[in-house]
Amino acid sequence: HAYAHTHLAPCSGVLFRCCIPLPLRSTGLKMAIPIAVQRFFLILVISADQSVAFTTSFDCLDSVFAPPQHSLIFPIKQKGESGNGMSLTEVEKGDALSSAFDSMVESSDFMLQSALIGQGQGHQLSSCRMPAFGHTATVTFAPLRSSCDDNGDPTEYILSALNFDHPINDFGYLCLEVYKHRDEIRGVVSMEHLRYNVLDYLNSQPPDPGKDAELTSSQAIGNDQLGALLDKVVDSECLSKLERDGYVVIDDIMKTSQSSNDKLSQWSKKSQTGQEECRTDTVSFIDRDDALECRVESQYDLLLALASHLNNKLDLYESPFAPIFPGTRENPLTNPSGCNVQMAEYGSQDFYDPHSDNSINMVCQSEYFGSAEEYIDDMYGNDVYDDTTPWRATMQKNMFSDVERRSNYRCITAILYLTEGWSVQDGGQLRMYLDSAHCEIPNTAKDTHNYIDVNPSNGKLLLFDSRMIHSVEKVLHQSKIRRALTLWMTRPEESGATGEIFFLDEDS
Repeated sequence: HAYAHTHLAPCSGVLFRCCIPLPLRSTGLKMAIPIAVQRFFLILVISADQSVAFTTSFDCLDSVFAPPQHSLIFPIKQKGESGNGMSLTEVEKGDALSSAFDSMVESSDFMLQSALIGQGQGHQLSSCRMPAFGHTATVTFAPLRSSCDDNGDPTEYILSALNFDHPINDFGYLCLEVYKHRDEIRGVVSMEHLRYNVLDYLNSQPPDPGKDAELTSSQAIGNDQLGALLDKVVDSECLSKLERDGYVVIDDIMKTSQSSNDKLSQWSKKSQTGQEECRTDTVSFIDRDDALECRVESQYDLLLALASHLNNKLDLYESPFAPIFPGTRENPLTNPSGCNVQMAEYGSQDFYDPHSDNSINMVCQSEYFGSAEEYIDDMYGNDVYDDTTPWRATMQKNMFSDVERRSNYRCITAILYLTEGWSVQDGGQLRMYLDSAHCEIPNTAKDTHNYIDVNPSNGKLLLFDSRMIHSVEKVLHQSKIRRALTLWMTRPEESGATGEIFFLDEDS
C-alpha cells in the first residue's frame, strides 16, 4: 500500500486487482503487489494530476485467483470498426460493459450477484456466482491485464468460468446468456468470438426430450371435456388412416372466432424466420398464458391433449431404439417443453418450400473416411461430450448403421387451422407428398411423389408423420391472412438424432 501510494500515481484511471503486474507509464517497469491469502486490496488511481490513491478491502472469493476452466476474449472495438466504441470514453465503455453484466445477472434464474468488486466508474471487474453449476462456481468479467495499451487502457475483456462442475457445457450456456444481452455490448466489444461459442454450444446439444404427455395434458385441460371430444372425433377410423397413410385430415373439430383471429393479428411477439430463401411466413411460439391473452386457450389445450390421446389409442410404428425419459415403451409420445405451440401467419405471396419437420441428417448419412469417434470429434469437437455420455455413445454406436439419422425427436405433427372463410382460390394449401417419410432431399419430392392438397379452412385438424415432406403453396389472396397453430409431438429415444443445426447471421 505504501509503495503504491508513493510510486503508482502516474498510472491511468483504471481499476486493477492486486497481484497483477501494473504498467507504469512513467518508467515502463512492471510491479506486482503482494496480497494476503484471504483479503486483498483494490487500487484505483483517480488521475495523474491529482496523484490520489486509495484502497478498498473486500472478502476474497477463493475462485477469484484460480485459473479459469474456460474463458472468452472480447476485443474492445477500435477506430474504424463498426459500432460506436470510439465514440465512447474509456469510462463509458467500462460502465456499459459492467451494466450489461449486471443486467444479465439480474434477469437470470441461475446467477447471483457477488459482492461488488470495484467501485466507481471506468473499467472494473464484475463477478457473479452460479451455485446450480457448482458449489463455488463463479463467473468473472474483467479487463484482460495483458492487453493494456501504452496508456494503461485495456484493449480486451475476458469472460472466465471458475469451479464449474461441468465446465464445457456450462460455459456454453453462460455464453448463450451473454449473447441474449448482446445489444448492450455490441457497440463496445467485438461479438465474433461469442457468436462462434454460442453456435458451438447450440449445435452440440441433443434434442430436447420434452415433457410427459399425461402431465402436460392434465395441466392444460383440467377436465374431461377435451378427452371426450378427442375420443369422438379422433376415433379408430382416423387413427387407422394415420397409421396406414401417414396423415389424416379431420374437419370442423374446433373453430376459432373472428375476435380471436383479430387478437392474434395484433399479437406483438411475431417475427420473421430469417429463412426467406425457402419460407416467408411469420411465426411466434406461445404458452398457455399467451393463448389465454389471444383467446385461443381451447385450441391450445386441444393440441396439448393429443399426445396423451395418441399414446392410449394409436398403434405407433415399432422403433428399434430404447426410449428416453419421459418417453416410455408404453407412452412414447411427449409434448415439447417451454412455449410449445407455434402460431404461423402467411400473407399475400407467402410460401414455404418442400421440407420435413424431422429431416434425415444428410451429414450423418454422408460417407466419411474415418472412425465414428473421429467423425464426432470433427463435427462437434472432442471436448463436447466424453465417451460415457449416452448421446455421444449412441452416435458412436450407430453412426455407420443403415438406420436413418434424424434431426430431432419430432414424431407426429398436429396443425389446427384458424382462418374463417378460406377458399381453394385463396391459395396457401398445405401440399402433402405421399409416402415421402424416407425421402432424403425434400425438393425432389415434387418430381418423385404424388401429393394431396389440404385447404387451411377454420377448425380443420391435420395430423401427419413428421418425417413426411410437405410444403405451403403461395398465398394468392391479396388481403387474407392464413393462420394456424402447430404442435410437434416428440418421441425421444436413443436414435442418434443430432439436434437442429443453428445458424446466426453476421448482424444477429
